[in-house]
Amino acid sequence: MGLGRRALVTGIAGALVLGSPPAIASATTTRYLTIKGLSRAGKVPWITAQIYDPASGKSWPVMGRDTAVAKLPDKRTYEIYATLARNEPGESPENTVVLATYKVSKGHDHVTLSAKGGRPIDVSVGDPSVQGRIRVHVRHGSMDFTTDDVPGRLYAVPVKRSGVTFTQGSTWTGPGVLYRLGTSYSGGIPAGVTQHVTKADLAQVKVTYRSFGDGMKVNPRCRGAVWGGDDEMWLDAPATLTEYVQPGAACKRELWYESSSHPLFGNVTLATRTYAKGTAPDETWNAAVFAPAAPGGHRTGDRLHYTPVNLLSDAAGNWGFDQFTIANVKLRAGAKTLALDAYEPDVTLGRSAATYHLDVTATRDAAEATLSDRVQVSWVFTSARTKKKTALPLTTVRFAPRGLDGRNAAAPGSTTEIPVRVVTNSGATAHAVRTLKVEASTDGSKTWQSLPVANGVASVTNPAGLGFVALRATVVDSAGSQVTETVSRAYRVAG
Repeated sequence: MGLGRRALVTGIAGALVLGSPPAIASATTTRYLTIKGLSRAGKVPWITAQIYDPASGKSWPVMGRDTAVAKLPDKRTYEIYATLARNEPGESPENTVVLATYKVSKGHDHVTLSAKGGRPIDVSVGDPSVQGRIRVHVRHGSMDFTTDDVPGRLYAVPVKRSGVTFTQGSTWTGPGVLYRLGTSYSGGIPAGVTQHVTKADLAQVKVTYRSFGDGMKVNPRCRGAVWGGDDEMWLDAPATLTEYVQPGAACKRELWYESSSHPLFGNVTLATRTYAKGTAPDETWNAAVFAPAAPGGHRTGDRLHYTPVNLLSDAAGNWGFDQFTIANVKLRAGAKTLALDAYEPDVTLGRSAATYHLDVTATRDAAEATLSDRVQVSWVFTSARTKKKTALPLTTVRFAPRGLDGRNAAAPGSTTEIPVRVVTNSGATAHAVRTLKVEASTDGSKTWQSLPVANGVASVTNPAGLGFVALRATVVDSAGSQVTETVSRAYRVAG
């Protein structure tokens, strides 16, 4: 590798070829860097790159057919993260990841990135029925450079670089099957990435994704240190998959969903979990009833803060929301309204103990959502000045109907048992339930019938025809706090 005059290069033996800067440098302080590339076959590739300044944490995206030009603010050493791509007629498509460091001098500098030293990213699952996609992350500080492609078309040029992590994650999909794999390396890009597994090497979990709207599609995802990122596998709901997951790897499971038209688009999220090798318990997502999973809200001194999050969480407690749901919040002290229609109120209260009423309503498009088109929660509680941040004494009621099908429907004329559970705001003192009243409506919430509750389970006699069942619960605890929770269209009745 030859060095042109006054140019400095650090780091990348075999991956970085330097061209001399122009004979006449720019007289201004503006600095330009022109990036050229060579594929593994020595041809000119497409270039997609990010130039990163570790000192400031800023980055500049650049791309081009055979060159990419970046305008840079300072004379310093930058990191160049790039994908060199070939997809010309008559040749095999491929993407090669290259990491280089380059010290910009002044004027207009040129650098050529070479993919010739690229090593294959070799991943397989031993299942001919599935197709895979691999996503690569190269991270340093705030930089996260991403490249993805199908197996057999991804390469990376090895380089040692302190502070840099290299991660490959892959998803493999087939009829009723999903694989999730990943590996992570520190200290740069490794000299070869290989991962070959079979089903016996992985954790196995059967996952059912129910529907709560017509024409729904769901997209199961997994986020974490070794995963490939967003998975673009959309399924018609309801659906059941057998997932094979990398054992021991932290996975924040998410389920994105959409409907046949725009008013319904959202997310259901579970806290991060790991799976052990072997068979894990079955999971069900999007199971009715969709209602608040936990109350939230706190007081610090005389300031009360409440955020109406997770208002559409499923029966398992996975937190959920829709982008097109309208949430309104009203806070009252006696006859005085302190906050009205405020999505996230932050209100100053009186110092002395007082009784407050907090009403929250979540409304979604019934034509699209079908279920839980309106969720209302009304709390009555006492609060006084606090010395430190203190959780509000709020509770919610969780309904988990048994025996519903993949569309969250009960059979006409059947009896549905509904376990009912009272959940206390995280960090607040849980008090004994003094009274619990559960009601149901089958005529659009016009009339309500009290339900028998035995050992925490309510029973509903479903109507003989098609329709929906609404649920309402009122709880008063031993401290005098109260909650009334009403869910319109809690589940459907259909043949």
